[in-house]
Amino acid sequence: MADRLAGIGPGEEREIGAGVFMVMHRVQATEPLGDGWHLARSTEGAFSVELPLPFNDFRTRAGATDDVELRTHTVGGKTPGRLAFSASCMARRDGKLGPEGRAPGRDRLEVKGTPPAAHQRTVDFEDMTCFLIVEAQGSDPLPPEADRLRFLRSLERTGKPVW
Repeated sequence: MADRLAGIGPGEEREIGAGVFMVMHRVQATEPLGDGWHLARSTEGAFSVELPLPFNDFRTRAGATDDVELRTHTVGGKTPGRLAFSASCMARRDGKLGPEGRAPGRDRLEVKGTPPAAHQRTVDFEDMTCFLIVEAQGSDPLPPEADRLRFLRSLERTGKPVW
């Protein structure tokens, strides 16, 4: 995939897999909050979160199993030791949460792995589902609880996703 994205410019869309397309909006973006954290606003996804590091901002699109366009808007970043923070919100062009038109579920917080290697929060809005994940993927351990909770609780809806 790195070869397919090499040299991609802001706003340029590229096919990264069969029928899956990606637009990179910003790379290593910063919007300092003054305490080492950044306000990461999704360019097209209508949400923001607070992150403790510079972030990438991108969107993927593909057809869902029922051929309705599905877009995933993501902001996130990784430390050199592969501690990853990401917030992704998925929306369907028809405004449903799935082909069956399911109703939003309750806000969920999960701990994954033994010992815990990731914390995930899932939030359903009436027209999109968001996943916030902090995950230790390499040598860096999970951050302190206060930092995990700051990130996981920082999700703000800012409007409607761009189509």
